Amino acid sequence: MTKVSKHQLFVIIVGLAILSLSFSLAPSGYLNFDMLSQANPILLISFLLISTLGVSHGALDGKIIWDSGSKKNAFRLYFIYILISLLGLWIWFLSPTLGLFILLVISVIHFGLSDLLYIGNKSKYLKYSWGLAMTFLPILFHPSSVNEIFYLLTNSNNINSSLSFLQYLSFINLIFLTIHILFNLTKSKDKIYFLLLGELIVIIALAYYLHPLVWFGFYFCFLHGIRALINYNFNFSSDILWLLLFTAPISLIIIILNLDFNANGFLVVFPILACLTIAHMLLPKIIQFTKNN
Repeated sequence: MTKVSKHQLFVIIVGLAILSLSFSLAPSGYLNFDMLSQANPILLISFLLISTLGVSHGALDGKIIWDSGSKKNAFRLYFIYILISLLGLWIWFLSPTLGLFILLVISVIHFGLSDLLYIGNKSKYLKYSWGLAMTFLPILFHPSSVNEIFYLLTNSNNINSSLSFLQYLSFINLIFLTIHILFNLTKSKDKIYFLLLGELIVIIALAYYLHPLVWFGFYFCFLHGIRALINYNFNFSSDILWLLLFTAPISLIIIILNLDFNANGFLVVFPILACLTIAHMLLPKIIQFTKNN
């Protein structure tokens, strides 16, 4: 069994365990946490996981840069990487609505290409459909909660008018994604599609039962984050220092910006994720650019 297959089983088992716990806490359905301004411990734990474990998978960019060539070139890469991250952060604070839009678009691309990297070039449509599902799935079940999050992030109701469209898009995409996985499963009999279908079913069930931020915490930390480390061939003994070196400052900044541990305040993690993801996705092109110049 491959590392990815083992991880898929891990996601399914952990997801089912959380579903069982969620159902015991709220047998009638959705765990509603009311307003985000209330310091709900489950929400705060989710934010802490996102700010530490979730952010950590991008920390290996530092190692990739260091190993990409000469040390002089590495410092150039670090500078460009930080500059792009700061540019992304500047765009967010200049226009939070534009920043959120950019975050959603790059999430669709990044989640799809990273989570399903193991299927190779078999189907880009499947990858983008998966990315679309992982980005917008909570809107399908909890539009009011997502609308509240979007408002707190942008201080604007501009996106509210798009929620109905995003719900419809998410529903149609989910049908397409399920059919696509089933088609590949029946055609190839490959177990990776069987496990992928299992992951999808668990993720959908969790999206129904959990608050969108708690759901995102599970997905971002336990599926996307760990899958990315597997893609990088993460080795604990040799790579843990890189994770600590690059994750600790970011996690510390997020926590310092919200010392009162208020769930509303922890939303600052999303602008930081946005700017880091832009640099993270552009890293291969940045490396190629510095080698050619």
